Amino acid sequence: MTQMSGRIGRLILRGARWVCIYFLCLSNSAAWQGNSSSKVESSPWPEADQIFQSDPRWLGGDAAFSVDLGDGRVLWMFGDSFVAKKAGETRMQAAFIRNSVAIQTGYDPSRAAIKFYSATRHNEPGDFMPSKGTTWLWPLHGIRLRDRLLLLYMRMARDPNKSSLGFQSLGWNAFMVDNPDAEPSKWKPRKLDGPETQGKMLVGMSVIRDEKFVYAFVLHDVEHHAYLLRWPLGEAMAGRLSSPQWWCGSVEGWRENSAHRQVVIRDAGSDFSVQRDPRGEGFLEVNTDGFGATNIVFRRAARLEGAWSEPQKLYRPPESAAPNAFVYGGKAHPELSGGDLIVTYTVNGSDERLAHDMSIYFPRFVRVTFSEDSTGGQPRMQH
Repeated sequence: MTQMSGRIGRLILRGARWVCIYFLCLSNSAAWQGNSSSKVESSPWPEADQIFQSDPRWLGGDAAFSVDLGDGRVLWMFGDSFVAKKAGETRMQAAFIRNSVAIQTGYDPSRAAIKFYSATRHNEPGDFMPSKGTTWLWPLHGIRLRDRLLLLYMRMARDPNKSSLGFQSLGWNAFMVDNPDAEPSKWKPRKLDGPETQGKMLVGMSVIRDEKFVYAFVLHDVEHHAYLLRWPLGEAMAGRLSSPQWWCGSVEGWRENSAHRQVVIRDAGSDFSVQRDPRGEGFLEVNTDGFGATNIVFRRAARLEGAWSEPQKLYRPPESAAPNAFVYGGKAHPELSGGDLIVTYTVNGSDERLAHDMSIYFPRFVRVTFSEDSTGGQPRMQH
């Protein structure tokens, strides 16, 4: 199992690296004690889980960022993935690649179809977004901008100093796809210039827009806090990202001087999502509140700039109760239907388990419903 151990070892280190990024403490007893007059019902959605196991060649991946392409099409962006050369191969035989994508047709994942894409190099499956030298790309988020698609990725490399458990982020890259209605195999993403692409600011953990601006949440890979920048809509559509405006606090407002940027969300988890509140008031942020045995949590804010509430528990993955639990990557997908809020997370495992247990390392769905509370305003959760 030497070949497989090398592939899995890299994957386990990638998962373990989130210990450094997921700065939030584990909170196994968190409960929603807010003043909202609604209650939350969260439950697993196994009917939707099947969509990611419908292709005999795509054998699992993490990250699972999603982008609404319109007309019932959803782009999924995965990180480290197992892709078999032919149906019937196992993970031990499959290629281990750094990123892959899929197109879901239909917004309800329990009824939708899906098609997965990777590249082919030297007659073997390869990274969809190609590596360059000793660096590779892991996905962040993206957004459809009329007839174009803006995609954001973090740039990674091995760390010669062995800090961060063997990996280091080198910055981020932005790409523009000019034909997003075509199959991904026909895309030719154009690399764009952006601010601080060589630094520790990872731009695009979550992207959202309004009538005038495109907003991107930014995670500092050392401080572990989230910041917020924006581009005028026309500039973003044209691929001109070099001069964003940063949120610099309620006194200074939006400024191009990034030195005055202000933290928007403290101790933000990686792989988080931000969307409009499904009840139509303000915004909702979702992430995993730690690493290993963990909860999926959410925050609320009236404005993207905050102030954001303290994290409150949304769902406790049952896999968190298992010995050596390995749960991470919680985020919401506002374009999906089937509940008020649709969330995914990833379950990983040891080398041996990951090699043979095909029930893990496929994103898992959670369905969330917000409803009026009839208990005097004290929210409740069921799962």
